Amino acid sequence: MIVIILFIIAISLVNFNHHTYNTKEGVIKYDVKSYYAFLPAAIIEKDLSFNYIDKLPKKDRNLWIWPSYTEEGKKIMLTTCGLSIMYSPFFFLAHGIAKLNPNIEATGYTKPYHIALTFSAYVYFILALFILRRILLKYFDDKTTALTLFFIGAGTNLFFYVSYEAPSPHAYNFFLIILFLYLILRWYNKTSIKNTIFLGLIGGLITLIRPTNIIVLLLIPLFGVSSIKSLRQNIIFLVKKWYLIIIMMIAFVIVWIPQFSYWYYVTGKIFYFSYGTEGGKFFFNNPQITDFLLSYKKGWYIYTPLMLIATIGMYRLIKIKNDISWAILFILIINIYLLSSWWSWWFGGSFGQRSMVDIYGLMAFPFAAVISKKRKYKLSKIIFITILFILTFFNQFQIQQYRNQAIHYWWTNKEAYWETFLKLKPTCKYWKIIQKPNYKKAKQGIYEFTFTYDKHMKITKEDLKKEILLSIQKNKNLKDSLVLIANKEIISFDSVCNNFSNNLIKTKKAKKHFDKLKITKLEKYIKGCKSWKEEIEKKAKKNKMSLPVAINNEAKRVYYRYSQQYKDTFK
Repeated sequence: MIVIILFIIAISLVNFNHHTYNTKEGVIKYDVKSYYAFLPAAIIEKDLSFNYIDKLPKKDRNLWIWPSYTEEGKKIMLTTCGLSIMYSPFFFLAHGIAKLNPNIEATGYTKPYHIALTFSAYVYFILALFILRRILLKYFDDKTTALTLFFIGAGTNLFFYVSYEAPSPHAYNFFLIILFLYLILRWYNKTSIKNTIFLGLIGGLITLIRPTNIIVLLLIPLFGVSSIKSLRQNIIFLVKKWYLIIIMMIAFVIVWIPQFSYWYYVTGKIFYFSYGTEGGKFFFNNPQITDFLLSYKKGWYIYTPLMLIATIGMYRLIKIKNDISWAILFILIINIYLLSSWWSWWFGGSFGQRSMVDIYGLMAFPFAAVISKKRKYKLSKIIFITILFILTFFNQFQIQQYRNQAIHYWWTNKEAYWETFLKLKPTCKYWKIIQKPNYKKAKQGIYEFTFTYDKHMKITKEDLKKEILLSIQKNKNLKDSLVLIANKEIISFDSVCNNFSNNLIKTKKAKKHFDKLKITKLEKYIKGCKSWKEEIEKKAKKNKMSLPVAINNEAKRVYYRYSQQYKDTFK
């Protein structure tokens, strides 16, 4: 209980400290714009076609609402309405406050609504901890449970999505999946119609918010399974309870009725894959599992190392024959495969692998199994718990790095990661070597990247032409040759030079000139960056090299390794 009280205090302080709800965009940003839009549209505007957007001032149209469009040109929300259902108690509270105050517009987007959304995630998170604690105590002692709750809450990116980006879907899914597990325990203890209905409703809501989370339904047939024999017994049991399964399925579908109604209202179809309008798809034959788990780009274990310990703990959990050990293992494996097969396996701007946060309640069990094992031996307990606290501090530090963009919201690379390692703010070198995914190619299942700040080193055709003309003046042999051509064809020397430079650019033979311009720009950046220049000075001194040569070598290295090359330019 002490751990939960600490979270109540800590997250309250964090939320009031960052006060994102006071900014112009507030907390209704990124995907939350789509998740939340159903509530103001249905309750306030009474227009789920979202045509009222067209009547808003141009500056406000895309501030809080991001519609996609059907093939017929109708506005449609990319996401489902599941999160709006979760937001709704807090929305109505904020709406009531706004309507009572004549100084506040009850539009759904004024300050009370932003504050309500911020603390909605907080409330669900605290409720989740109470339920998770109750379940964990069924299998582990109080100290192990307390440590597990603390490290899962503070030592992972869950903390970020409960506080700094609270209305994102992850804290809500974290709560619902834990509640779903609790209901399964109750259902197997007492298979009443009441428990069955609740199980179906929560299962439907989990899936409505994030359809890929349908895999948590495996908890039902796999509960208590530890062998083929026990699996067979479970199947026989479920077959005998077929009438309850039907009731559960009906309850599951009931939750989806608002979504089916909305799709039918907009498209005339009960089922509609809205992400298809944006080119979203799975590439099941090309899952990016290694990058998903271990890359500097967005590797789950790189940015949330406590989850590596939890994953290793699966062995221990299975060994002690926990009721849900095999279910968690299968869900973990399938989840990794599914999410790493999504075209945007990094899931947009995020701190770490945000898509995995949903199942942290399940991962608490293998994590607790490891803690329980280590606590049996005094020395290993001290070392292990110390490591966990260090990793928790590191997670909190990385959250601040992410907020300062020392960890990039798209993805990064090895050199950029280590450039800002243990630094709260990004360096100027970091901005020159950071990379971002090529979204257009990713939608084709091709994973390439470009460098975020390469656009500031853009070379135009005019720049290139000037450089070629300048090189002509410096190259006596070339200049003489062009003079002969001018005399022979009886045209001006300037015209010959222009034709010559244009031809080089058109036939892509101006690479050396392009490279020189890029490298010169990089040299200027290096000289203007104090920390980067000092780093080069040390290398130059160590290698007994002049500083200008060392800077030139560094500029060439960064250019050829990271920057846009001439072959990809002027298409």
